[in-house]
Amino acid sequence: MAEGQDNMDKQLNCPICLETFESPKVLACLHTFCEKCISKHVSGLREEGTLLNVIACPVCRNPTPAPASDRTTEDWSSKLPSNYIVISLLESYHSKMDCPVYCQPCLTNDQHRLSVAYCVTCMEYLCETCHDCHKKFKVSKDHTITIHTLSDIPNLNPAENSMYRCSKHMKKYKYSCQLHKELCCYKCAFEYHKNCGGLFTLENLLKDTKNKRHNQTTLDYLDVLKGMFLTLIKHRTKTLESIPQQRTGITTTIKDLTKSAKDHIDQLELSTLQELKQICKQETLAISDQIAECKSVIAAIETSQKMLLELTKSNDEVELFTTTTKVSQHFLNYLRKYDTLERKSEEIKIHFNCSEPFEKMISSVNTIGQWSRETSPIPKLSSAFSFDKLAMLIPCAQPDSIVTLNAKLSDDKTDCNIYSGIFLHDGRILLSDERNKKLKLFDKCFHFSCHLNMVQGLRHICVVDQQNVAVTTSEKSIDIVAVTNTLTRIRTIQVNFNCFGITSCQHNIIVDIFQAGDSLLKYDTSFKLVEKIDSYDKLAHHCNTHCVTSDGENIYYTNGNKIVTMDKKGRRLNAFESDNLEKTFGVTLDRNGIIYCCGHDSNTVVLITPEGRELGVLLSCEHGLKKPVGICLNDTNSFIMVFEDASNEVKIFRLLYQ
Repeated sequence: MAEGQDNMDKQLNCPICLETFESPKVLACLHTFCEKCISKHVSGLREEGTLLNVIACPVCRNPTPAPASDRTTEDWSSKLPSNYIVISLLESYHSKMDCPVYCQPCLTNDQHRLSVAYCVTCMEYLCETCHDCHKKFKVSKDHTITIHTLSDIPNLNPAENSMYRCSKHMKKYKYSCQLHKELCCYKCAFEYHKNCGGLFTLENLLKDTKNKRHNQTTLDYLDVLKGMFLTLIKHRTKTLESIPQQRTGITTTIKDLTKSAKDHIDQLELSTLQELKQICKQETLAISDQIAECKSVIAAIETSQKMLLELTKSNDEVELFTTTTKVSQHFLNYLRKYDTLERKSEEIKIHFNCSEPFEKMISSVNTIGQWSRETSPIPKLSSAFSFDKLAMLIPCAQPDSIVTLNAKLSDDKTDCNIYSGIFLHDGRILLSDERNKKLKLFDKCFHFSCHLNMVQGLRHICVVDQQNVAVTTSEKSIDIVAVTNTLTRIRTIQVNFNCFGITSCQHNIIVDIFQAGDSLLKYDTSFKLVEKIDSYDKLAHHCNTHCVTSDGENIYYTNGNKIVTMDKKGRRLNAFESDNLEKTFGVTLDRNGIIYCCGHDSNTVVLITPEGRELGVLLSCEHGLKKPVGICLNDTNSFIMVFEDASNEVKIFRLLYQ
């Protein structure tokens, strides 16, 4: 069934553009071509000065009589007869292609929603809602997803789409690039691998018996991988099952602690209330005694008053005088008693002041305890043999040949000091010479083209777009330079910080600055400041260069003898060290995410996986490397350029992948 569909595809493809026919026109030999394609073919012949009495078929070279030579090319091709058989087949083919393809997750809920995307990893069609969710979920956010319209959807099952078709163009794989160890469709071959020396058709590649064994080898590796993951799942499941037990134990500990604390506080409360009761009782007794003394004096005064009133009524003057005299003698005693009681009388307010330890406990204790998470590496679940076997599947670069580019110009005042350079999209090379304060442009054959004199010292370069590059300078600024056949400075952005490394990623320009530790400034392509990323740990050694993953999630930068990884928010994730790396400088990434790092003092370029495993030394003293300070890969990862400290030479190595 699939073979029949493939034959149908071939019959409906133009031999020139290899795409489905558009306005199919037939020649006298019965070979059919798109009207536009045969028109371009005729135009090319006219430009070459070929007489148009007859036109040779691009496939079989049989002649087709040409109309009058004074007709335009478009008129010539339009007069060719249409191939109605092919047109009929196309209509039938497109009617099948136009069958709606529904979102597969929605179909499980009996919902019929048209798909707008295809996940290559899950091998499922997705509607707009499921596509948005797919990009948000942690498990699936890194999956490869292609966006399509209904007319773009091939009439194939999902497994065939993902396994046999290029994720960029949804075209069938036709070639294998042995240089980059990649499968590619004809579009990929033309766009990315046309200059690669190791491009083979799949049919020719399979003639080698070694490649026929590739299937069994891959199955063996998949078995190893599956076993490793099953072992890891077993270990993680055991850890997962231990978490509820840990929770139960900690819960018991917390409850015991709080109960002990409550019992102790209840005891403190009881004793404190007893003390308060005793204090209040003593004060009450003292005041009651004073009141009783006052009442006894008042009773004596009232008795004296009563006696004097009765004697006044009896008209006994002698007795009245005698009694009055005795009562007067008690006045002094009453006054003394009052004075004594008044001095003893006080306004009493009982206060309670919390003890300092208890007050500190109330104010400072906001939690019963602190949480800690103790981690330790799990036991090695897979043998080193397993990883070494599987690491062989990672396309790993090896130097094949070397070209030495002499960057010193005749009018340079001193030897060069090139920290940075880039491959432009068209293969040309742009270098920054810090000592001579020049940008130097070389063609793709490594011949000098032109240069631009700069006022200040140069540091690092990155591509902004197809026409412009950005250069960090020693004057706290970034220069934007237009690259055509000449170099023209078109703009200067003042940064107010010392700038060092610079790179571009996902329409953002990221600049490394030095300000009380490492920080990064993120700009958009119009150089409007988007964000300042501060490193969470201020590092002792300054970041010389950095690079960013294609999705912008992780940043790798050189620091001392390390390659440090941090996320896009500045949180440090890990640091990589190696005996093969001393004083790290330049760092870059290839299309597979492999890290290339220069060791200045070790005279090496080391390959590292994103997980922090060393793949090996790519370049060393044996390759003529001496104090490397910068590194750069071209778009296809087929060439690597290395810059050396205070050197006029730039070494360019052609890479092969094993």
